[in-house]
Amino acid sequence: MEAAMLELINGLLATDTERIRQSTDQLTKAYENPDTLLCLTQIVTSNNEIQVRQFAAVLLRKRLNKLRHWQMVPAEHQAAIKSTMLQVLITEKERSVKSAVAQLIGALVRHEAEKGDSWMTELLKFVYERCSSSDPKESELGASIFATLTDSAPDQFALHMEAIFQLFASVLVAAEASGDLATPTVYEMLVGTCYLLPFISGHSAAEQTVVKAMPLILKALHAFAQKGDEQKFSGAFDIVDAMAEYVPHLLSTNVKPLLEFSLVIAGDKQFEDSIRCQVITFIGALGRIKKKVILKQKLLEPILSVLFEVMCQHDIEEDDDYFSEESEGKPAAAAAHTLDLMALNMSPEKFIPPMLQLLEPALHNPNPAYRRSSFMCMGLIAEGCSEAITNKYLEIMLNIIKSGIADSVLLVRASAFFALGQFSEHLQPEISKFASQILPVLFAYLSQLVLELKVGEPDRKHVDRMFYALTTFCENLEDELIPHLPTLMDRLFSILEPQHPISVREKAVDAIGSVSGAAKEHMMPYFPTIMSILQPFLVKDCPEEAQGLRLEAIEALAALSRDLGKDNFMPLADDTMNFCLLMLADGPDDPDVRRVIYRLIGSLATVVNEKMATVFPKIMDRVMESVISSEDVVPYVSDKTELDQVLDAANVEIDLEDTDDEDDSEDLLAYQTENDFVAEKEEAIYALKEFAESTGSAFAPYMQSAFENVYKVIDHPQDEIRKASISAICGFMLALDKSSDADGLARASTIVIPKLATLLRTDDEVSVAIHLLEQLGDLMREAKLPVISNPEHVDLIFGGIKDAIGNKLACQFNEQSGGGDEEDGEDSEYDEMLIEVAFNLVPTLKNSVQPEAFSMFFGRIYQFFVQKLAKAKKQDMPEHRAYIYGSLADCFQALKGCTAIYFDALYPLFVAGTKDSDARTRQNCYYGLGEMVFNAEEKSFESYPAILQALSEAISRESDPPALDNICGAVARLICTNHEAVPLGQVLPVFLNHLPLKEDFEENDMIQKAFRLLYLKALPSIEPHLEQMLIITIDSVYKKQMGDEEALESAVAFIKEIRTQYPDTFNKVANSNPKVFNYVQALLIYWN
Repeated sequence: MEAAMLELINGLLATDTERIRQSTDQLTKAYENPDTLLCLTQIVTSNNEIQVRQFAAVLLRKRLNKLRHWQMVPAEHQAAIKSTMLQVLITEKERSVKSAVAQLIGALVRHEAEKGDSWMTELLKFVYERCSSSDPKESELGASIFATLTDSAPDQFALHMEAIFQLFASVLVAAEASGDLATPTVYEMLVGTCYLLPFISGHSAAEQTVVKAMPLILKALHAFAQKGDEQKFSGAFDIVDAMAEYVPHLLSTNVKPLLEFSLVIAGDKQFEDSIRCQVITFIGALGRIKKKVILKQKLLEPILSVLFEVMCQHDIEEDDDYFSEESEGKPAAAAAHTLDLMALNMSPEKFIPPMLQLLEPALHNPNPAYRRSSFMCMGLIAEGCSEAITNKYLEIMLNIIKSGIADSVLLVRASAFFALGQFSEHLQPEISKFASQILPVLFAYLSQLVLELKVGEPDRKHVDRMFYALTTFCENLEDELIPHLPTLMDRLFSILEPQHPISVREKAVDAIGSVSGAAKEHMMPYFPTIMSILQPFLVKDCPEEAQGLRLEAIEALAALSRDLGKDNFMPLADDTMNFCLLMLADGPDDPDVRRVIYRLIGSLATVVNEKMATVFPKIMDRVMESVISSEDVVPYVSDKTELDQVLDAANVEIDLEDTDDEDDSEDLLAYQTENDFVAEKEEAIYALKEFAESTGSAFAPYMQSAFENVYKVIDHPQDEIRKASISAICGFMLALDKSSDADGLARASTIVIPKLATLLRTDDEVSVAIHLLEQLGDLMREAKLPVISNPEHVDLIFGGIKDAIGNKLACQFNEQSGGGDEEDGEDSEYDEMLIEVAFNLVPTLKNSVQPEAFSMFFGRIYQFFVQKLAKAKKQDMPEHRAYIYGSLADCFQALKGCTAIYFDALYPLFVAGTKDSDARTRQNCYYGLGEMVFNAEEKSFESYPAILQALSEAISRESDPPALDNICGAVARLICTNHEAVPLGQVLPVFLNHLPLKEDFEENDMIQKAFRLLYLKALPSIEPHLEQMLIITIDSVYKKQMGDEEALESAVAFIKEIRTQYPDTFNKVANSNPKVFNYVQALLIYWN
């Protein structure tokens, strides 16, 4: 029988598909014979060929993986298989065979678990005896078997956790006593224990054993690092990574020794690069999950010091790009990534001062490596510390960066340009105020580049960094760029001459796309020249060396089509669309090409709108395919699937019987994302969003399929895809709202809202949670129909908001620091931003719930506002005070009459805020006072004198125009709510003297309502002021400063009333200026 079985196995391993199928049929029949499994067992133990032994074990596992198949095996055969496989684990030398057998044993352990005399007990006794042996070979064998079993069936060890971890600790103690903690036994025990950490929670004794063993674990890791075996160190270090991922609370008492160990390894150049990189990456993870402990124990300064020193170890002669593929695996690159992560997750108030202490001497260091790393650090922290840099350090740091751009060493200059690019990207709009200082520096380097191109090819990295700074700075300048446009375009056109290197021209074309976003229609004078430059690359086929330039040309054309204006680009729309169709149908099968074509089509949709109806049938299948394609996700699989795939390649299924409800997906361990396909998918999703928003009824036939396909990828491993999916789905819902499809919006809501609530709570990326709240908020604000109609779904969103504010989301690591009271000011800017967008979402729910229901939620949450406000006052955080007051003020519209419930608690806060040192905060307080009175109505009447007194004092000292406008808006609301409680003789002259409004023209709506009410109900009091009121009204209407159509109608009605009832006053005002006279006459004719 063995010979026949070997023939069958050889047939399954053959390359001939037909032979594989025949062998599969034979195997299916062979399983009908009970002795077949024993025969396979014998082959595993005795055959000389490694692949045959391994495959026999795989066949056993595939057959016995189903519980019912194991139960069909006679008891004596079961015992034989178990004992034989255990013996193979002891004697087998080949890792592939041993692994396949361990997977089989794991399946059998799972099947045997329910028996009273569980096989696990026998296995553990077997492992204990060998691991505890003084014979190194025996202990290594026991530890190896332990690691193999925990890998294959970790969940089956749950009932034995305490004993297992005691064994783990005793092995470490024994190894330390022997003087060698880097033995194979220790390695296997570390690896095996790592597999159990996801299941240790709740086993308090085992948890305490791990905590107490941490010093020995660190000694062992240090010993492995000293041996220089990268693979062994990586496998052993996984235990610390697993603790950080699954049981971070076990690290709290050992953060200091963990970091001290990590910093020693990270900073020592004698250790292998891969070992240092793994440890440096772990420092970043620890900084995210244990930031309070790190700050409490004053560990931040040594972390920053070591990271900076590691960055300075990067050879100045090497590539300066820490983020390129070539730099992967270098400690300096790992240190740069970790520094970036630390800046994102640490409080800027705690992070920046020690960082600056490192940078100040380094900027003057004669060694250029220190100067270069200083500028890299300044750029790296820009995103995470943007608010703090903007408020306290921006001008100083910009001056330092400008000096770096003039450094004598090229790579230092390149790093300074990187810092300027990062500042331009993350410190908007404040950095744009320095355009007069920055643009001349950038233009000077463009001029220098033109000269360098005439004599040779300039340094690539220097050029890349300079263009990065130029494009990020210019794309956000808007009108401020216009005066500089002729100079800039002249330089770019010089660089784009065909004799210059393609790599440089790529950057210049990219710059044109960025400049287009700021200059918009002001690019028209340069458009013909631009098109003459782009046209040769807008082709289906081009030389390989020009493919990058073709991508940039398509992206630039996409930007121009969006920015120039519909009328300006429309003559090119048909030709551009035909090019897109050609590239999708017959162009290169390249995800990068499809990505830029999708971007171009999305931009064209904003130009041609409903005319896309003729295009959609030709492109939609391809776009949808990109959205749902799995080419961007490559699964990692375990060793045991290697031979399984031989069968899968032939579409052969060995077990042809019905399957149980048992999961065969344990082979799948993780995902690897392919960046090119990820970018294609992301652009396809955004294109669908653009179609929905810009093409109206043309997209309606595709709305459902677009929604379904995008929804399929909303849980994608890449956060960019999750964010794009959220944006698109919210865009689809807004399109349904615009088309007045209430039923469609309601159906979408029943699916989307629960999903978004789940994502908010479970996604571990702060940026995704922020994006989700922002997109949902935009949808709620813009939609005219109720976005959420189900009360249960409203509760889900309210609950998510409350969890975000209470630091209970998965992306918020709310670890206690230990050692006393928690310090204030430990939240990163990302943490604060998440809470801010959560606060801002609260009032947007007003269209989805009645005031009474909103009040119930507000009653549970407003204390969070109050606590956050107290913290913002204590720590002098003006931006935070401003948004908290603003969000609270916006809630009064949602509360309506229920505002009265909270009047006594909130009124004193807003009055106090009118004296705040920050103008934006005062503005929001004036607005909030008015809104509170307007909605609380009678409840507020007794407080009128105090409110009016506060506003009177405020208007006498206020100098900020928007704040003054909001004082006027507040007074108008008081008048509209109860004009009889306002001493008009004293208030009106001051009120009118600060009108018309200067900047916040939305308040004109309330100003006009007040004028109208006073005219109807208090005419004698305002007759002396009618002329001034008429002048104010005409001025606002003439300058198109009315907030909406309702305010405009009210203003025109007021003007008509004055013309009818007070013709002399009207004529006096109208005749004061010929332009005013003509405008008023035309206005009244139009509105008659």
